[in-house]
Amino acid sequence: MEMRISSGLKLAVVLAAGILLKQPAMAAAPVDITYGYHPYWTGAWYGVILKSQELWKKHLPAGSKVKFEPHLTGPPMINAMLADKMHIGTMGDMPSLVLTTKGAIADLRLVSVTMYSKSMNCPKIMVSKNAPDFKDYKEAMKWLSGKPFAYHKGTCVNRSIESLIAKGAFKPSEVLIMPIEVIASNFEAGKLSAAGMWEPHARRMVENGHAKIVATSGPWNEFDANFTSMRQDFIQKNPEAAVGWMKAEIEAMQFLINKPREAVKLIAKELTGYDEKTVWAALYEEIPASKGGDPVNYVAKLAFDDDVLALMKNGYKFLHEIKVIESPEMPKTAINDAPLKKAMQEMGVKAPLGEIRGQPRSAYKN
Repeated sequence: MEMRISSGLKLAVVLAAGILLKQPAMAAAPVDITYGYHPYWTGAWYGVILKSQELWKKHLPAGSKVKFEPHLTGPPMINAMLADKMHIGTMGDMPSLVLTTKGAIADLRLVSVTMYSKSMNCPKIMVSKNAPDFKDYKEAMKWLSGKPFAYHKGTCVNRSIESLIAKGAFKPSEVLIMPIEVIASNFEAGKLSAAGMWEPHARRMVENGHAKIVATSGPWNEFDANFTSMRQDFIQKNPEAAVGWMKAEIEAMQFLINKPREAVKLIAKELTGYDEKTVWAALYEEIPASKGGDPVNYVAKLAFDDDVLALMKNGYKFLHEIKVIESPEMPKTAINDAPLKKAMQEMGVKAPLGEIRGQPRSAYKN
């Protein structure tokens, strides 16, 4: 009798253990996220797709909420992240590097490389509509020498143009520091001879007949990038949400790459003063080699490979030279790609994720 009771107890324990093992893991707690995104910058347009398609809903813990905050430039997003009012942000290369140097205030990390190109998004070198038509970018750069040239300080345009000047590509008579919207209004008023602009601002000037694209900085081996950043304490407290966000971003980038026409419609709805044709041209239209164009407009790098690390190294050095940051060296805590790596593994994708190759104007369909 005692043996039978003992055997029965053992069987009950085994059955109970089996039931427990089959129970799903405890679901992660929902999160409230504030996300800063950049609707007026092609390098961050995946953020518009992520928002409009609500891709985050399928990857974040059930019950999570996301507040989307649009910004024109990176510095306001940096301030919000430092103040713990924003948890995740997407920015161009220069503000992204700056935020990693603020460790004394808050630990902010770069977590993925969402865009990389050979200066196909930033900068486009622009001249007024009344400037001559040049046979190629070399002739254009000669014409630019001796004339005032404008750019927005602390941006990818700033870094790239100063590098071109240092390399002897051209020598402006003076450098005019202007916000991007002031550059646009001066081109519209016919008061500016030349400037550097990022997309889609550059393309809007062209489509509206206020300026012409004459070059990129690609022929001088200048590159641009966009990064996603997160607060490190957010990653530590919400590891499942951090990975889930990376999955949503990956899907958004796949959408940009594989569904250009659908993407254009969604992005145009978000922007003021941009029609679908202008949006399409800003990201998908080819820039001829005669204007310094590269066949690839956009690479969804994801990983921090040698190309990206080289851009970052040069960027930190530049930011130090213009006295924006204290050290020319990359902080040891600049990168946390653990959430990205886990998301890629679980989704079965590899880096780079894909690319957008430039298309002729005739490829655009209404």
